[in-house]
Amino acid sequence: MKVIGINGSPRGTRSNTAVMLDALLQGFSSYGSETRQLRLSEKSIGPCKGCYSCWTSTPGRCVQDDDMRDILADLRDVDIIVVGTPLYLNNVSGTTKTFFDRLTAAGGDPHATDAGGTARRGPRYVMVSNCGNSNRSQFDIVSLWIRRVAAMVGSEVLAEFYTASGRVLTQPGDEQKKNRDGYVQFLRECGGQLAQNQRLDQEHRDRLASNVTDF
Repeated sequence: MKVIGINGSPRGTRSNTAVMLDALLQGFSSYGSETRQLRLSEKSIGPCKGCYSCWTSTPGRCVQDDDMRDILADLRDVDIIVVGTPLYLNNVSGTTKTFFDRLTAAGGDPHATDAGGTARRGPRYVMVSNCGNSNRSQFDIVSLWIRRVAAMVGSEVLAEFYTASGRVLTQPGDEQKKNRDGYVQFLRECGGQLAQNQRLDQEHRDRLASNVTDF
């Protein structure tokens, strides 16, 4: 199984998002999945121009010649996309949204259906996000967004990982090391379960509502 983590944080490897993605991908790889992480902060990806040439004139190929061209090629045989983003104004980062807008070229018109009347099926998704304060309701828009994205391409969201007080993940010092280590281990276990079964057991599902400071 091929799994790619999309790091949509402008802070790249120094981000709380990277800590979460690293842990989940380690869990996937420990059970034989082929994993890699794509850091959008290191790529040149222009905003979608809305010309729909990738649906009409050059199906599956964007008119823009930037890093997204190679990324789209790499995504064609991916089984699971783990989307990681910090929370900005109660939504995904602009970097993440620009990337997803450019996925318009990945499979043609997502409103179209195949001969059997079923929407195209894309890779399955796992959603990862974090925010600085303790209010988990801020992730509501992100959760709705990723579920709508998956539904549009006939796919599904396997799991969603949200933590408030996310700064603990990269906070220097040992004051909350126990919380950080416990949460990272939880994410590794979840990645392993998703690699094996494409679902989480009840114990781990019950803990999804916890923040890093609860571990």
